[in-house]
This record gives sequence, structure tokens and C-alpha cells, in this order.
Amino acid sequence: MNQKLYEQRAKRLRDATLVAIFRTRAPEHAVEGMNAAVRGGFEAVEVTMNTPGATDAIADVAGRIDAIVGAGTITAPEQVKEAYDAGAEFIVTPVTIPEIVDAAHELSIPVCMGASTPTEIFRAVQAGADWVKVFPAESLGGPDYIRSLLGPLNDTKILVTGGITAENYLGYFDAGVELVGFADSVFDPDIAADGDYPELERRAIEVWRRYDVWESSKRD
Repeated sequence: MNQKLYEQRAKRLRDATLVAIFRTRAPEHAVEGMNAAVRGGFEAVEVTMNTPGATDAIADVAGRIDAIVGAGTITAPEQVKEAYDAGAEFIVTPVTIPEIVDAAHELSIPVCMGASTPTEIFRAVQAGADWVKVFPAESLGGPDYIRSLLGPLNDTKILVTGGITAENYLGYFDAGVELVGFADSVFDPDIAADGDYPELERRAIEVWRRYDVWESSKRD
């Protein structure tokens, strides 16, 4: 591992705070969607590896947009290298597979490892996950579930996805998460397929507007 590079990538992701997630029907939809998300204020974007042409989409934007680009729905260690070669700088999984952490860290890439139960979350931390992706967060119990988890597992760094909307996501920050990921509720694949990227940009702006208001209230 190149420690300095790894830490730089982890810091960029942590500082981004909100992650735009794209699972689209075609790579060009993901590319244009990511551009819309960045125009709307997002500094971290993710393409799921079950998007057709996912690595093409990652390669198209990596280094060309003002955001850190990641690969999601990684379910096997060999996919890590595939995503890395396309330009991904962080990895997100829906499941707890320690070998994925090893593969990513060898390439100096931080990992958000998927887990649901306290045992899975603990094992993800033991495996070296940089963040634990609690998924599907809303179905599991929302912010109250996160708050309960962080009682005994208080040092766990958490990314939440699954059922996250512009209307409910701030409660997760109040519960103690570090990162929040937005998928279909904000970056709707049907809207992308229709080519209405200004609507995706508008939705991104609205998400950030709410965050700015919330953050300002915390300072008052």
C-alpha cells in the first residue's frame, strides 16, 4: 500500500460527505448523470458494477470531473482490480467479504464494506473496512437503528445507503454517520434514460441546500 495515496483518497471521500450513486441502463447515462451530480455540488460519485459498461463509465469521468470516483456493488476481489484499472479511487460493497478489503488496500484504495447486523458490522471493522456501509438503512430501522448500533459500536465509521432521500437523510447525520449515499430516489435511472440531466442536477442542488441549512443550524 502507498500510505500517503491511500490517506489522500480516504480524506477526499470523508470530506465529500455525500455520495451520488448511479445504477443505470447504459454507461452514457451514468456519465451524464455523474456530471449533473457534480454540477449540483457532489464531490463523490459511484458507479455500480452491475451497470452495463460500468468500467467504461468510470474510465470516461475519472480524472475529468471535480469529484472522487468510486465503484460500487463489488462482490469479488477480482472486481477491485478491474475497477481500479478503470480509474476508481474507492470501493463500495453490499456484502462482508474481507478479501475485498485486502485487494483494495493493496492498491491504496479505501473500502466501504456492506453490512446489516451488529455481528456483520463488527466483522467488517475487523476486516479493515474504512467505512461500514449499513444497507438497506431505511428498511433496517432508519436513524434509530444507526443510533442503537453506535451505542456499543461507537467507534464505527458508517456510510448509509438504501431508501435515503432528500427528505430523510439529515436524520442519519444526527444519529452519527459520516457518509450518506443517494441512489434512485435522487439519481433516478428513468430520468437519466430520458436525458433529463437538468432534473438530476436540480435534485442534487436541493440535497445540498438542505445540508447547508442543517449545518448552519448546528453552528448557531
